Amino acid sequence: MAIKILVVDDASFTRDLIRRTLRKHFPSAQLEEAVNGRKAQQQMNKIKFDMILCDWEMPEMTGLELLEWCRQQEHYKKADVPFVMITSRGDKSHVVEAVKTGVTDYLGKPFSSEQLVNKIVSAAKKHNMDSALMAKGARGSGAEKEALDNLTMGTSASGTKGMASHTSGSLDVLLGGKSAKAATVNQPKITHPKVTVKDVKVPSMVRFAGKQFRTMVIQFSCTEASILIKSDDVIPCVLDQAVLDLEFKGKVNRLNYFVQGVATTEKKPSSAFLTVTLGLIDQDEEKEGFIKALFESL
Repeated sequence: MAIKILVVDDASFTRDLIRRTLRKHFPSAQLEEAVNGRKAQQQMNKIKFDMILCDWEMPEMTGLELLEWCRQQEHYKKADVPFVMITSRGDKSHVVEAVKTGVTDYLGKPFSSEQLVNKIVSAAKKHNMDSALMAKGARGSGAEKEALDNLTMGTSASGTKGMASHTSGSLDVLLGGKSAKAATVNQPKITHPKVTVKDVKVPSMVRFAGKQFRTMVIQFSCTEASILIKSDDVIPCVLDQAVLDLEFKGKVNRLNYFVQGVATTEKKPSSAFLTVTLGLIDQDEEKEGFIKALFESL
C-alpha cells in the first residue's frame, strides 16, 4: 500500500520544492498539501496519513500547535506517525520545545533535496515503513499528467482569459465600438514615483543549505533583497533556498528567500565577490509587517 504524506507549509515555493523532491525519489507516495495548521487538521480528520512534513511558522495555527493537537489524537501518536518539523527556527530552545511536544525529527531551512530525503527515510525507518516508502510506483503516472494539466489550465485561464481582459478595450477603440469615447486623451497628472527599492548597506548573516556566513545587504525591498558575498564562501544556484537574518528595533527575524539570480561584481571569472538576488518566500502577515517597517526605516 502506498504511503500517504501530508505537506504543511504556507509558502507555495516550499511546498512545490518538497513535492518535486518527493515525486522524484518516492514516486509511489501519495501526497497531499495544506497551507496552514487548520487546513491540515481538516485533512487529517478525513484521511489517515502515514507521515507529516510541517513548517513551524504559519498563520491561524503554527506547526507546533498542529504537532500538539496531532499527538493528542488516537491515530497520530508519536509511536504511530512520524512528524518532521521543517523550519528556519533552528535555535536550541525551539528544538527542545518541539522534541517535548512529540516531534520525530527536525530539518532546518534552507535545506537541500538530499537533506530532505535523508530525514524522510530516517523517519520512515523509525516507524518500519521504509519498504512502503521506497516501493516502486509508476514513475510519471501522476507527475507528468499534473504538469500537463497545469500547463493546459494555465494556457486557457491565464493566456486566453488574460489576453481577452487586457486587449478587449483596445480592440473596441480600434474597431469603433463602445469604448471609443474612452479614447479621449486627458492631460496626465505629474506624480512622483514611489520608492520600492532602496540602496542600503546592512550587515547580516545568510544561510544556504546548512552553510552560514556573513554578508552585506546592498539593495532591499518588501519582496526582494540583493546581497554581497565572497565567491570563495559558497556559490548558490538559482532556486536554492536562503535564510537571511535581519534586525529591526532589537528583534532579529529569520526570513526565507529563494535565489533569483547570481552575478559577479567584476567582469572576470576570478571576481572576489558575488551579487545574489533573493526573492521572498514568506507569506505570513507578521513577517510582512516586519519587512515593511524595516524598509520604511532604511
